[in-house]
Amino acid sequence: MRQLVELQKNEKEFKKLNAELIFVFREEKEGVDGLKKIKDKQKTTYTLALDLNKKESGAYSSEKMSFDNYVIDKSGVVRAEIDGTLRERATAEKLLKELKTIEESK
Repeated sequence: MRQLVELQKNEKEFKKLNAELIFVFREEKEGVDGLKKIKDKQKTTYTLALDLNKKESGAYSSEKMSFDNYVIDKSGVVRAEIDGTLRERATAEKLLKELKTIEESK
């Protein structure tokens, strides 16, 4: 949840770079209702998704307890992968750096 809060604080910077942040939860026991509670409590504007069976997200974070982040361009190409763990997740600074690199390469 810390990551969601930190990234929300940087919402304006992400918007300037035309970035859309999507969080995929794989362990939300309350399902969609739990996501609604998180969205309301954190007052986040980001998209929250659910993949309890790890059907889609498993290919991206296949190792147990990995919390990786991906920067995907508008063509659907993965441009960067930022490794993460339960306690150390990608910071806004790291994600913004990768997004700025993509923007500069245009």
